[in-house]
Amino acid sequence: MFQEAPDIIQSEILPGPKLSDDTFILLRNFIYEKTGIFFTEKKKYFLEGRLAKRLHTLRITHFEDYLQLLRNDQYKLTEFEFLCNTITINETSFFRNEPQINAYHQRLAPEIIESKKGVGARSLRIWCAASSSGEEPYTLAMLYLEYLKPRYPDLHIQIIGTDINTAMIDLARKGEYNNYAVRTTPEAFLKKYFTNDNGLYKINSEVKDLVRFEYQNLMDRQKIRQMTHFDFIFCTNILIYFDEKAKIQVVGDLYYSLNRGGYLFIGYSEMLHRISTAFKLVSIPRATVYKKE
Repeated sequence: MFQEAPDIIQSEILPGPKLSDDTFILLRNFIYEKTGIFFTEKKKYFLEGRLAKRLHTLRITHFEDYLQLLRNDQYKLTEFEFLCNTITINETSFFRNEPQINAYHQRLAPEIIESKKGVGARSLRIWCAASSSGEEPYTLAMLYLEYLKPRYPDLHIQIIGTDINTAMIDLARKGEYNNYAVRTTPEAFLKKYFTNDNGLYKINSEVKDLVRFEYQNLMDRQKIRQMTHFDFIFCTNILIYFDEKAKIQVVGDLYYSLNRGGYLFIGYSEMLHRISTAFKLVSIPRATVYKKE
């Protein structure tokens, strides 16, 4: 065992595979075609660093061979899944955008619910696109239990969280979070809707049962067109990773997925200027909300 140590040390200091400019362009184009995520030249070393360990695990010494693996039909599905899990950035928390969630449960959700009473409907359908590890849809579930259900006891709610990162979907379904994830959660909600197990916060079953998580690639138009009849779509801080062409496609499909009179929430720094004229911007301070009229 001791005699093998020099070999281990030597392998650890060997330089990793290098991503050439030409191969970066090909890999970047492959990722863009499949996901809509666009990496500028400045992100070349980000991709190289994120994927180098994977190449080592697969015993692949050149990025050109890895790109060929991704293009190979036999392995594309599983390796593409790993690729997406590696390159996507997942930064979220519970109750992340207070002006947005207040506008949702105080003003817009009651508006939708009241408008449905006239046609005898008693349901609210919500889609959190790019839901990451689940904090956003679980926040909406807690808001329903805390504010909407007491006011509308016969209301039925459906919340669907989707993401392209399968590792994040698994975490969301598990519903267990560390202190950092719950850092913006009001204390009353922590006590009421979580179980604190030595610093591990576990979502209670009454919240968990309200949310369903699924795999979804926002660039897969065939699958997206099956996502229909939503009253609310939350797609926050996602469009910033797309170029204009991909944004136009995604926003157009989200428009199709919304009910007339439904609302699209996007990130505070995101706007649909030059992307779509089909939505009407709703005036809500420090929140970006659009309505399908």
